[in-house]
Amino acid sequence: MSSHAYYVHASEQTWRDPDVSILDDRRAPVPAVPLALLPQPWRDWIADTEKSTGAPADYVLQSVLAGVAAVCGAGVRVRVTPAWDEPLVLWQAVVGEPSAGKSAALAPMRRLLEVIEQERRLDDEERRVAHAERCKQSGQDTPFMPSQIVTTGADPAALVPTLVDIVIRNPCGVLLWRDGAPAWIGIEDEEAGHRAHWLSGWTAGAVTVTPPRQPARSVQRFPVSILETIRPERLKEALQSGEDSLAVHFLVVWPGPQPYRALAMLEASRDEEILQRLRALSRLAKNADDPCVIDVDARGRAALDAVLSRLHDERGKAEGLEAAWLGKSRSVIVRLAGVLEVLATIDGKAKRPGAIGAEQVEAAAALWRDYFWPHARSVFDSAELSDYDKRVRRVARWLLDKRPSSVTREEVRRRALRQATTADQTEHVLQRLDYLGYVRPDLAHRDKTGRPANRWQVNPALYAK
Repeated sequence: MSSHAYYVHASEQTWRDPDVSILDDRRAPVPAVPLALLPQPWRDWIADTEKSTGAPADYVLQSVLAGVAAVCGAGVRVRVTPAWDEPLVLWQAVVGEPSAGKSAALAPMRRLLEVIEQERRLDDEERRVAHAERCKQSGQDTPFMPSQIVTTGADPAALVPTLVDIVIRNPCGVLLWRDGAPAWIGIEDEEAGHRAHWLSGWTAGAVTVTPPRQPARSVQRFPVSILETIRPERLKEALQSGEDSLAVHFLVVWPGPQPYRALAMLEASRDEEILQRLRALSRLAKNADDPCVIDVDARGRAALDAVLSRLHDERGKAEGLEAAWLGKSRSVIVRLAGVLEVLATIDGKAKRPGAIGAEQVEAAAALWRDYFWPHARSVFDSAELSDYDKRVRRVARWLLDKRPSSVTREEVRRRALRQATTADQTEHVLQRLDYLGYVRPDLAHRDKTGRPANRWQVNPALYAK
């Protein structure tokens, strides 16, 4: 239908009830942390940390999962079949506005991991002596690098070579802790040519890097977990840029605005209990070449089959970023089952985790399906709002604010859209608002030739609503 024909046809329609949902850019509600799925004492530690920091439990949960990934990494693997196993490597994003409590929620786990790291460095003394002896015999005085399980990074171009150096010293892997870093993983790194290296970090695969003016360095396994904090607008920018091949590997939480929480003074004794368990978890990871393997038993495989069958169906219905994220979720569900198993069984006394059965698989699937998936969908829906939809919303809000009885297309283009669109683009916006019940063509006004002028009446019911 031509623009003129549409204009005449639409003017003959009666007012419809305006759809005010276009005015609302709030995200759909997301679920709270399902603490009941987590074993003790981790469940209580998350709740206590939420109370003592005033920060959302969502962020504290992410720190716990990251802590397990830091001390286990490729040193603990979940074996589903002889041909399929997964390392306990996780990529996580903590999304929130400034002062939402992201750093406060993550800090307690960061302090505990620093203790583990310091204890490892004390154990490095024997290794340091052996290194000094090798240097003496070879005549080459190379610096001794102590163990490191957590690192931060600000320069994306230098991150991969730095991480390779760390993994050489700690083959089980490293946790990249990026709290407040200016860049989202996946943008600058794509430009630096490191996309394939990051994907190897996710799968704990082999990597070879050749830094400028330095010899090539290789590792057979490059396990890198990531914990990233990011503001919503920065995340949207990254996802809308099209550089999403890395972002869809992340478990994302974005609880949104939270009520004020009164701070509680709590005993620190539970921190010692969590620290003891982190120590025990770190002892599971002997070596990436000889990992602690957690088998999925027959009941667990049957339960996983049912979960993956539903996931396959859901992926076929999804589109865009959500479909890509679902494509990575079969690995994530298995890794979450492994994390839940070690959280439940390793307490400083038990030496090894048991097999993963139906209970662990179903708990991991519930955590993924009922918690992480709604958060991811909320993030992707927010990021995928098109420029056209944004213009429609902007004009609808402008109408509600200015309350005109009628407008011309040019007034909308100049005042509501600030001349950022063409006349045709503005026309399409007005036609959409006609469909939504906000405006309709006004045939009472005609130009000098007698044709209907491009003027639109505004539905008075909009102001009543």
